[in-house]
Amino acid sequence: MASDLSFVNSTGSGCQIFRDRLGCYVVSHELRPGQRAVRPTLAGAYAACQGWEPRFQAETAGGGG
Repeated sequence: MASDLSFVNSTGSGCQIFRDRLGCYVVSHELRPGQRAVRPTLAGAYAACQGWEPRFQAETAGGGG
């Protein structure tokens, strides 16, 4: 599947955004590379990143994971 994705951007918190061949955006996080979200718009992809950030920050601060 990785060959079907092209890199778009990453946030400072480790969220990564890719675009698939169909034009959808695939979001993943470097702390959970197997966990993905697919969004139809770039704005939706950034919103998914914002939703994940507080949870991952809490896990790294608390030592969970």
